[in-house]
Amino acid sequence: MTDILNRRSVKAGAFIFRQGDTGHHAYVIQSGRVLIEKTNKDDSTVKLGSLQTGAIFGEMALVDDSPRMAAARAEEPTVLITIPKEVVQKKLQRADPVVRMLILMMIRMIRTLAEHGGQSNKIAEELIRVAQEDDGAAPLATGSAKR
Repeated sequence: MTDILNRRSVKAGAFIFRQGDTGHHAYVIQSGRVLIEKTNKDDSTVKLGSLQTGAIFGEMALVDDSPRMAAARAEEPTVLITIPKEVVQKKLQRADPVVRMLILMMIRMIRTLAEHGGQSNKIAEELIRVAQEDDGAAPLATGSAKR
């Protein structure tokens, strides 16, 4: 698998992806920090979290083929390891069907909460914070890292 993973260097302030983009990769932070932020319908921006070395992000769009629900931007010079969509989908196809169903349900719940703004954003932020505390990983990584 290491032959299909690549590194990507991102300058401070540069977007890795924007809200609404199609997902082609998930990312692991090798060094640096990444800000995850969502723009609401009223054009206000909500910071969902700041991710550090070891965190994985961008996986949700690969799992359910929905557009990116938030933007990711480097807070400082950052090096990322990119994981192609095909790799994530193959891993999910090999997973237990119950695990796949649970992952999809959790992603739908996170998306629904994030779309409703206000209090829901606080819940989504808390879900992300809890996922990060578990080995610094984001939602999909938490499920796969425990195997």
